[in-house]
Amino acid sequence: MLPLPAEDALLRLGSRLNRARRARYLTQADLASKSSVSLSTIRAIESGSPTVQTGFYLCVLFALDMLDSLEKVAVLAEDAATVDRLSEDLPKRVRR
Repeated sequence: MLPLPAEDALLRLGSRLNRARRARYLTQADLASKSSVSLSTIRAIESGSPTVQTGFYLCVLFALDMLDSLEKVAVLAEDAATVDRLSEDLPKRVRR
């Protein structure tokens, strides 16, 4: 089960992808064909299902010519914990 903020984020993402598809005058079937993803997966993505594989989201973003927008996700310069440690020597890997 996902935390509620994560579920909400998926719902918002699905809604944005739905609007982007419609703005391009594509049906769900058109997008499924263009992205090489099944129609049921397109429906799941647009409804915010948490069980859809990340790769399918990437296929849809690519088909909608929106893959560049992914570069705005988890930007290190905007992460306070990362920025605080950028001046330090970060380990190559973290072990416990």
